Amino acid sequence: MASKEDIIALDKNQIKAAGEVLGRALRDDPVSVHDIPDKEKRHAVMKYVFQMTSCLGVKFGETHATSPNLEGIAVWLPYINKEFKMILNIGCLLKSKIYKMGSQASKRIKPIEEYNTKVHREFAPSDHWYLQTLGVEPIHQGKGYGSLLMEFMLEKIDNSKPLPVFLETSTEINVKFYKRFGFEVMKEGIIPDTDVEQWYLLRSAK
Repeated sequence: MASKEDIIALDKNQIKAAGEVLGRALRDDPVSVHDIPDKEKRHAVMKYVFQMTSCLGVKFGETHATSPNLEGIAVWLPYINKEFKMILNIGCLLKSKIYKMGSQASKRIKPIEEYNTKVHREFAPSDHWYLQTLGVEPIHQGKGYGSLLMEFMLEKIDNSKPLPVFLETSTEINVKFYKRFGFEVMKEGIIPDTDVEQWYLLRSAK
């Protein structure tokens, strides 16, 4: 089992590998299933989504792995603009080859992105950290790697410039997990025009 001393910050050379780990970890997440219902295609292309998010984390925030073996990955983005803006970068879009998801996936994810942005803005309108992605390689799940990544970054936030932390999840078991770290559910329900249930959680600055 890894410890906090084993955690590393990823660099641009590890973005592809991080995306592959997260793609395997989250390929059957309810949002992933909604975006690409076909299981075979979904398992083949989800890595591109998470290569993009890993790229954003490396460029603009912090992206951590439990060790150089990448058992688990966490992508954190800082929202420090007074005017709320979603972080986007054309270089990350191209580098991740997100276009391989296909146009249908883009259409299906649009209502989720729009609704998530609306709720995000509602409950975290000022400076905060956003846990964009947290995933553990399937063969390593249940071993405490996710908790390790959470503890590491939350301690760092609390001991430097304390800020709120916002996240969303589409599985109820994850809600219980995040509540252990001081998160509270701010809103829950089915995202309009989808069958995806989503929970939105916020952890106040400590």
